[in-house]
Amino acid sequence: MMRRRYALILALAACGRSTPPAEPPAPTPPPPPPVLPRAAEPRSYAALDTGPARLSILLATTRRAVTSDRPGLRYGPEDADSLQFAAVSVNVPSYRARGTGELPRPGALRDNALTYRPDPQRDFYVTSTIPVDSARFVQRLSADLGATRTRDLLVFVHGYNVSFEDAAVRAAQVAADINFDGAVLLFSWPSAASVTAYVRDQQTARNAGFQLLRLLRNHAVAAQPDRVHLLGHSMGAEVIGKALTLTAPADTTPRLSEVVLAAPDVDSRVFRREIMPRLAPHAARVTMYASSDDDALRASRALNGVGRLGLGGDSLFVINGMDTVDATRVSADVLGHTLFGNQGFLADLAVLLAEGKTPAERRLLPSMRGGLTFYRFRGDRR
Repeated sequence: MMRRRYALILALAACGRSTPPAEPPAPTPPPPPPVLPRAAEPRSYAALDTGPARLSILLATTRRAVTSDRPGLRYGPEDADSLQFAAVSVNVPSYRARGTGELPRPGALRDNALTYRPDPQRDFYVTSTIPVDSARFVQRLSADLGATRTRDLLVFVHGYNVSFEDAAVRAAQVAADINFDGAVLLFSWPSAASVTAYVRDQQTARNAGFQLLRLLRNHAVAAQPDRVHLLGHSMGAEVIGKALTLTAPADTTPRLSEVVLAAPDVDSRVFRREIMPRLAPHAARVTMYASSDDDALRASRALNGVGRLGLGGDSLFVINGMDTVDATRVSADVLGHTLFGNQGFLADLAVLLAEGKTPAERRLLPSMRGGLTFYRFRGDRR
């Protein structure tokens, strides 16, 4: 009896004890990030030394698709109200037939519906345009990045008075002439491709800003490039400016490595007040090329009644946080507006995008304005 009572007391005492909590399991380490495919060597354009080549670019556009037997006319000047996607192939003639920066196109006698016969040995032209859906577009862009060593993405935004084919061949020419090791993505907005449609193009460019931002936030991010460069020419700065004014410092817009504005046709006051404060948090560097001999921007200043960001001379725009480069005397066309035909400009752009060097490291000449430094190309006598 005593033994049974003693056992009961021990059992009750044991019930009152608390067992020590078990050690929590060690946290599972996160899986390592996937190894993204990339080439062992940079993309080569050596084939152009001996013959023409087909260069592939990706297209995102707000142009409405049209029916045409000619691949370069598959997108017109009307607004599609949404993003359209395509894979585009461009014939790039050999350097035996052209110099760096030159953009030969079929002449007027060969550029009509009856006699259109581009010469692959000497002409730039679009050889194919294959529409794809959004998912397939991202897959194609990812695959193109995987075929490069850098996995860099160059987003090119064209200017005013530019057709789809004009924009496509220009993007291909720039990529080839700077030996760009990365994927090229053309964002083409519905310019009327007419000298008389300036005001219409200006509003259309602004309207396209939201879709450019959507492209950068969604499709560019999904393709997982290592770096994203944004190159805008002329009125393309209106598209970029509108896109950036829709951002916030902490939103999902990808970090941009190099933002390059070549002869930007945008109100310099709006750029200082609204665009640059939004651009600065999203860009590692902003570079602007201007010229005092740009007749197109002089005409734009007269039409708009306000200064243009890319016009040099007494109105050269210099601001903290942006590298201003005075490109006077390196302009390539008769209006002094299209820099992409100049070898000096292309060489500087190549080093900027490939190596991220500062203007001083690119051996540009420093000058001062209002206590701030800007730069000139060597050989500029001013």
